[in-house]
Amino acid sequence: MHNANQLATHNIEHNYDRFVTELTALTQKYGVAIRSVGGVILAEHVGEFRDVTYVADITSGDIYPDFPDA
Repeated sequence: MHNANQLATHNIEHNYDRFVTELTALTQKYGVAIRSVGGVILAEHVGEFRDVTYVADITSGDIYPDFPDA
């Protein structure tokens, strides 16, 4: 049994697939692609990434999430 705030594996996979679809559209729209090997972080609880922002440095090509509660 899952906590009401915990995402089921099926939902995590579905959210990941939807994210990739939207990321593809963003890449096509803005001409920016991301290469990430093993660097994906998946939320396990509803609202877990509510306050996340991204830190980006165009000169190095770095982009990473900033979790204010971490």
